[in-house]
Amino acid sequence: MADDFDIDSDFEVVSSAPPSGLKRNGSGSVTSGSSGKEIIYDQEVAAKLGELDVEVESVHNQIAELQKLKVSLLRERRTIYINYLKTVQQEGSNSSRKLGADYTLVSFSWSDAVRLAALSVFGISSFRFCQEAVINAAMDRRHAVVVMPTGGGKSLCYQLPAILNPGVTLVVSPLISLMTDQVLHLQEVGIESELLCGSTSREDSNAILKQIRLGTCSEGRASASSSSTKSRDTGWNQHQNDGIKLLYVTPERIAKSKTCLSALQSAYEQGRLSRIVIDEAHCCSQMGHDYRPDYAKLSLLRRLFPKTPVICLTATCGPKVLKEILEIIDLPPITEPDNAAPMRTIYFTAPLFRPNLLYQVVQRPQQANAASEAIVDYILQHHAGHSGIVYCLSQADTEATAKSLTEVSNGRIKTSRYHAGLDDESKQLIHTDWRTGRIQVVCATIAFGMGIDKPDVRFVIHACISKSLDGYYQETGRAGRDGQNSDCVLFYRPQDAIRMSSLVAGEPTGQEKLSAMLEYAQSARCRRQLFADYFSDMFDKSDDQRSRACEICDNCVGNRSTLLMDARKEMYQLLAILAEMCRQGGRITLTSLSDVARGLGGGKFNLDPNLAGSKKGKANSSSANTAKAGVLDIQAVAGGKMTLHRDVVDRLIVHGILSQLIEQSYSATAYTVNVYLELGPKATRFLRHPLSTLSVPAQLEKLPPVQILPPLATATAGAKSTVKRSASSAGVTSSETEMQRKKGCSEAPSDTPGSTAKSKSSASGDSKSNGSVARKSAPASKLATKNGSQDSVGASASDAIVID
Repeated sequence: MADDFDIDSDFEVVSSAPPSGLKRNGSGSVTSGSSGKEIIYDQEVAAKLGELDVEVESVHNQIAELQKLKVSLLRERRTIYINYLKTVQQEGSNSSRKLGADYTLVSFSWSDAVRLAALSVFGISSFRFCQEAVINAAMDRRHAVVVMPTGGGKSLCYQLPAILNPGVTLVVSPLISLMTDQVLHLQEVGIESELLCGSTSREDSNAILKQIRLGTCSEGRASASSSSTKSRDTGWNQHQNDGIKLLYVTPERIAKSKTCLSALQSAYEQGRLSRIVIDEAHCCSQMGHDYRPDYAKLSLLRRLFPKTPVICLTATCGPKVLKEILEIIDLPPITEPDNAAPMRTIYFTAPLFRPNLLYQVVQRPQQANAASEAIVDYILQHHAGHSGIVYCLSQADTEATAKSLTEVSNGRIKTSRYHAGLDDESKQLIHTDWRTGRIQVVCATIAFGMGIDKPDVRFVIHACISKSLDGYYQETGRAGRDGQNSDCVLFYRPQDAIRMSSLVAGEPTGQEKLSAMLEYAQSARCRRQLFADYFSDMFDKSDDQRSRACEICDNCVGNRSTLLMDARKEMYQLLAILAEMCRQGGRITLTSLSDVARGLGGGKFNLDPNLAGSKKGKANSSSANTAKAGVLDIQAVAGGKMTLHRDVVDRLIVHGILSQLIEQSYSATAYTVNVYLELGPKATRFLRHPLSTLSVPAQLEKLPPVQILPPLATATAGAKSTVKRSASSAGVTSSETEMQRKKGCSEAPSDTPGSTAKSKSSASGDSKSNGSVARKSAPASKLATKNGSQDSVGASASDAIVID
């Protein structure tokens, strides 16, 4: 800006009259009389300067006139706007007058063609959620942002307009598996569609881009398309000879391939780039749960093809993410679909909850082998032969879990793994084998899932929590897309909280999103209500089911709110112990706090070498380690050790983190980020009361309420029958499942009356005695005994825990 001002000042000097020291002589030259020296300007130069002076003066005059015109136009605009507001107010605030388009109607010129094509091509006789309204907006060439639950049918919203309109629809999708799945479906119904990805050969890529440039079908493809549609002359295929109808590409291809952009530019200039679809649009935003840098470069499409409408699709899009999507893609502000103002982006939302998905959270065994056995037991007992997904945290976890499930089940569960470390050819092969049933279970990272449209996925298991509730909701949405009951089971341990905290430490909203996920994992509330609260700003406000309990999740069916444990005294003990460990300069992890609180290790714990004055680095001798250890008198500090099971204590620590009674600090090393615990900002409310007074009920009542839910050790299934059956490391029917694993039998266990009654007993595990509610311990199974589910100190997690 400084340079601009300097240039302007120079122009002012040039355009002004000669300075007072300059005079014109008789010959027309300009002389200087101030210094006594004469400077003679050539007449030609003087003439050019004069012409420029006149032109500059003319520009100044024009600018002044334009400024006056601008002021006048703004006044006129303001007058019209004020008069309009007055008219609207006079008609009444409840006027039903609508000045925008209503895309929720079914009376458009294309409505009959849309329904006919939906039935004849996709076999769909009725639309779900806001599908038809989105299709109407797409047919009217409007920009749109569509937030619809996973499995809600987002793909149909652009596939139907693509086959009804001339030209090609560009679909930007993040995953190879997603695009492969979509292209397979479309080609099966005779829609010419292509995929450009890293595994596409140069020859195929050139052929595809040539079709995009020329707008014609390749030989062979045209005849195949013709033969597939000849038997159904419905009128929808009038544009089938246009060439490729849908082109799927990765965002990386858009960002890096100039040949791809050149082909699209040719199609655009010929009027054949029908629309641009950005699937999983939340990947644009750094506030989203799956940010991808190349998505942020998609604004290039709007600059190159400004007249082409854009549709953004996602299942998770909070207000901040929506704002970023609009800014990054360069879309105008949003408007409502039932009164859509012109030159705006139409914002579509759909109801959140899918009633055919049964959500539950169970305690994951501590040992890896036991965890794999619990998953195998669950699959064999409830979903033998069914397709499913087991989500894992890392690539190494997917490899280990897939191998373990195969070995533990003696090959009965056909399993493979899927993660970003595989080459594109391997990914496509695994996806195809799973889709066609040659593989039953895919152990995968989040690289597998977005947009997967396999309808008969009967279960989605998470072997660990997700980094956010956004991601978890989207991943579980792969199940039950055919409308049949399906299970979404989270195997959770409180230690997951620390592992995840280290992974999200560098993300702007990582800890906030993780806290919501942990709240879901530990809460006794209805799962639907937890989702509804978290996604309250994202979904259809008219969904009156959001405030009601679902009556089908584990918390509702098991009435688990009655099991909430009043843990105020235990929380006081925990915070008092943590305060003393911090006072001594302790380096405190979740495990060390839990161990000291339960009286393990003689009250010893590690000290921070920096605070303790020790040299950095690990000690090489036992004496050095002893010197760096702190010691805590648990009787004096907390009135004795905590007698709860380790799993319950760990859950209490996580509850403290979520309640800001405990906070986390981070220490980065060359290999990882370590997470340590400190007193949180709200811990003072507990510790201001002397320990000696807490035995008095009246004093205990003064402490802030703390209620935690003891872990649930059994998982049930609702997809196969209405009878709920246990299937976990602590389930009473695990011996039956163990026999299945060993025999490798081909049929799922039968529902005998005896086994049903037995499983009901273990699943509920609740009894009432003397006004107290207790969790009964289920009969110990081989699996539980073998893997040491009993804690060395305190009761088993499945033993009776009396609730006040």
